[in-house]
Amino acid sequence: MTKYRELILKSAKKYYDQLNNEDFSHDFNHILRVERLAKRITESEAADIEIIEASCLLFDVARILEDKGKVSDHAEEGSKIAKKILEKINFPREKINSVCHAILVHRKSKGRKPETIEAKILQDADYLDALGAVDIARVIASSLQSKKYRRPIYVEPTDEDKKIKSAIHYFLHKLEHPKLQPSKFHTKLGRQLAKERFNFMKEFTERFIDEWNGKR
Repeated sequence: MTKYRELILKSAKKYYDQLNNEDFSHDFNHILRVERLAKRITESEAADIEIIEASCLLFDVARILEDKGKVSDHAEEGSKIAKKILEKINFPREKINSVCHAILVHRKSKGRKPETIEAKILQDADYLDALGAVDIARVIASSLQSKKYRRPIYVEPTDEDKKIKSAIHYFLHKLEHPKLQPSKFHTKLGRQLAKERFNFMKEFTERFIDEWNGKR
């Protein structure tokens, strides 16, 4: 824990308080899990802990703004908000751009590439939280509670409709998605953890469908 952690949390609180009321899957607990994963990965990588910590605490700071339709890209807007927060708390000026870069590129869907080890670690940690046992709980909770992602747990598939119609269909989508394949993670530990979580999600999804169909 660095001396800037509490200052960052205090400055970002208003954004995360709103997020906590909207969607369990992207609440403040998601931030804390990503921070823990990133710091664990950092132990085996030559990364700056101040940049890692600040990036993790601020990377989703603008998600609530995107969810409410006020901005189109929470990563881009989040990097701008982070810059203002870090300047205000006198975070080391020479490290601010690195934090903002990590936040800007943390979304693989935008096609931006991480150019620093800190950005790669943040991206790995964020995508690790989209796999495994915790993510299964996140997706199911979100499917039941979130207005944006509400869907049934499972529905019978049809050949005509290929949409993501249920939480289980979303798991199947994730397991096929290129950005969540374990080999696509940047760090050695990231790839190791991703493989474990990927396999757990795959086993769970297959077993769920088998049980649904009375095969187990």
